[in-house]
Parts: sequence; structure tokens; C-alpha cells
Amino acid sequence: MDTNGYIVVLIGAGSEVGREVGAVLRERVFPVAGWRLYDDAPDDSMFDEDESGEEIFPLAEVDVDGADVVFLCRDGELVADWASRARAAGALVIDLTQSLAEAGEAPLIVPEVNPDQIAEGVERGMLACPVAGATALAVVLKPLDGAAELKRIVVTSFEPASAAGRPGVDELAQQARDLLSGISPERQVFPQRLAFNLIPQVGDFVPGGRTRGEWLIESQLRRVLELPDLPIAVTSVYAPVFFAHACVVNVETERPFDAAAARALLRQSPGLIVPEEADEYPTLADVMGSEATHVGRLRDDPTVPYGLALWIAIDGLRKGAAVNAVQIAERALRERG
Repeated sequence: MDTNGYIVVLIGAGSEVGREVGAVLRERVFPVAGWRLYDDAPDDSMFDEDESGEEIFPLAEVDVDGADVVFLCRDGELVADWASRARAAGALVIDLTQSLAEAGEAPLIVPEVNPDQIAEGVERGMLACPVAGATALAVVLKPLDGAAELKRIVVTSFEPASAAGRPGVDELAQQARDLLSGISPERQVFPQRLAFNLIPQVGDFVPGGRTRGEWLIESQLRRVLELPDLPIAVTSVYAPVFFAHACVVNVETERPFDAAAARALLRQSPGLIVPEEADEYPTLADVMGSEATHVGRLRDDPTVPYGLALWIAIDGLRKGAAVNAVQIAERALRERG
């Protein structure tokens, strides 16, 4: 660490999540002594500056020597190599690509839920962010598990176009323009037309009929909650919104715990915003730019002995990725000393 702060390497600085990580680092006044930003421009010939005015260099020039923290925001064949080089150079790696977590090399961290796992990540030199849906669910379900013990979870996850990166955002925008202009829209990113539509498929199908998006939420949520046998059923749906992410959740618990008690508990839990009244709720437009996880429509579920139904909304790009990653970095660097 430089006496003035940390040397920060941001790989994928031009991606949606990379730009948001950079913005969050600046907003939180993260002590940066020097930036190294890397990404590939669409034509592989010109590299723009990011919002901080720093130049973005080609991925082929990634240099991690002397770095303190490396944020991986661009997936690809070189992720493992970048991570290995960064760890060898003594840097702390924060992975937002799912690659290292899926390989079991980095613990999945949501600071409000499992901060005790950060020490293990510091020892390994790698920590990872879950997908936005798993992050939002974990922040809500952790206190409910402590109060009443989770028995079964059923989720419908509404994913934004940004879950497919900048190409997804651009495709949704173009499809909407085309339809409003009477033009038949084209698609390349999503399996069906997304504009003015819902697509019950996020990622490729895997054995058993689930999609990769559903499997990620289920498996990562169990890991973050440290409940490997928790029954979870997720249906992931692409929704025609750009960045916000929502979940409709049914929670069955082992012990009695009604909606009034759950509302009181969640209002006191870290990282959550819960309206006082049962008929108040956040919309996706309301949560844009927020660093919190928002809960609404919290009510008793009469179909099970002990159960709750609720609505969760989160800015998937911000809290669901960038803020979580920066919070991990802040705590991990303090842990490392």
C-alpha cells in the first residue's frame, strides 16, 4: 500500500459493472493512490477514458505488479490467469465474474450476511460477489433464519437487461425503439424478444430443466447462508427493465413467525429498507441508485403452517454488484492490515 492509499486495478473498466465499481470507489472516497484500468474497445483500436479521466488500456497489457486490490469485472478465458498473477504479486482479488466462485476458489461474500468468511478470503487472496439475486435474498433471509429457521424457499427472480451486460441493455433499448416505430425488432443477446415482454429463461438450460441463472441463485444462496441442504426453487425471468432486479419470495419456516414480527425484525437488520405499513412497497424505479435492499408486500402465507410472502427490489448493478464488491474490498483490506 502506498502511504496515500491503494493501487487499484480494474479489469473490465469499460463494462457496465466495471464503470459502476469505479463510480462507487470514487463516491465512497476509497483511498486510491493510483488507477490501472483495462478493457478492450469494440474495434480493438481505441481506448477511451473512464469517468475519472483515467485512460483505459487493452486487456493484453494487464499489469498487476505492485497492485493492492484487483477487481475482476470482465469474464473470459484469462480470468484465472489474471487472478493467479494478482495473488502472486500480493494483491487482493475481488471477483465479480462468477468464475472463481464457481470453481470453488473464492468464498462468496455479502458483508451484511457472512462477514466472518472474509478472513478466509483474505488468506486465499480472493473473494467473490454472488449474483444480484442471491445477494438480495441473502440479506433478507439471514435474519429470518436466525429468528424462525428457514425450511423452504420459493422465488421468482425478475432479472434486468443489464444482467446480460451492455449488449443486453443496448438490445432492449433498440427493440423498444423499433417496436414503437413499427419495425420488427431483431435479437442477438436474449433467447426471445425482451421489449414489452417477459422471458422465463436466464442463461442456458442445464440438466433437470433449470437454467444456469436459476442454478446460480440457488447454489450461491445456500453457500452465503451456510445452509447447504436448504430446499430452494427459483424461476428466473428476464424483465424489460434496464438495471433494477426484483424477487417474489415465499418463505416457509420451522417455527412460528408472523408478518408483523418479520417486519419489525427486518427494519432493524443491516442493509435493508422496509416500509412501516404493510400496504407500502418499493417499485423498481424507486430503488435505482440505492445501496440498500428494499422489502415490501410482506404478509403471512396461509398455504403453509408457518410462512411469509414478500417482494424484494434492488439496484442489481449497484448494490447487487458494485457496492457489494467495494464493501468487500474495504473490509478485506482492513482485515489484512
